[in-house]
Amino acid sequence: MDAQARWSAVLALAVVATACASSPANPAAASCTGFVFSSLEFGGRSYPYALYVPRGYDGTRAWPLILFLHGMGECGRDGSRQLSVGLGPELLARPERWPFLVLFPQKPGEEEEWEQHEAALLAMLDEVASRYQVDPSRVLLTGLSQGGHGTWVLGARHPEKWAALVPICGYATAPPRPQVDSDLGPPFLGRASELAAALARLPIWAFHGEADDTVPVAATLELVAATQRAGGSPTVTIVPGAGHNSWDAAYRNPQLAEWMLQQVRRSEAK
Repeated sequence: MDAQARWSAVLALAVVATACASSPANPAAASCTGFVFSSLEFGGRSYPYALYVPRGYDGTRAWPLILFLHGMGECGRDGSRQLSVGLGPELLARPERWPFLVLFPQKPGEEEEWEQHEAALLAMLDEVASRYQVDPSRVLLTGLSQGGHGTWVLGARHPEKWAALVPICGYATAPPRPQVDSDLGPPFLGRASELAAALARLPIWAFHGEADDTVPVAATLELVAATQRAGGSPTVTIVPGAGHNSWDAAYRNPQLAEWMLQQVRRSEAK
């Protein structure tokens, strides 16, 4: 499925799912499956998000949840573009492989890093957990490019929250960008070594394209090496010949979905 076909499929899905839009006034929406669209009001901002509710969800048992952080190209306020790249198309293509609730927030601005919206993301997770049956010991974090960076940083900041991390073509130190919104906190400007001790407490499977000329593969290798020196044992897959788009190969890998399904938060990460 090419990019245009994926985007068309997402838009069609958005139209179908609108009737299931979740809101405090519509608690019955928690029984809908497919993509449910909503938004979080937090800190004077509105954060649109989509929640993928898998087939078979009926609210009678707790499900694992994946928080997916998109890249720069999917930023905005339309509420659905974040579904067009990465895990969203994979859910459309192979839903049977992904028996998870999957949360897709949308970051408003391209110049911001995910950690600058950290409090809103945590509030969004709490909101979803209040409306759906979420297994708190099986909450996973993944993302690509800017979202890969967010996965490394937010994974390290809250190791007690995640069962596992799957960062794709991510990096440690945020690049210099203009501070567009002065109300936001600063991005992470530290080094991989500053994240490593916390990351060492978590199962991690990192991916990166061998020929990535947007975020060099060295960025992931540096984080993996720092985590190993801190006592961790992350897995890393370098996709041969792949450029910046290593996410298609990552999410299409059937072993990844199986691995994520097996992860349960370690008690020592608390």
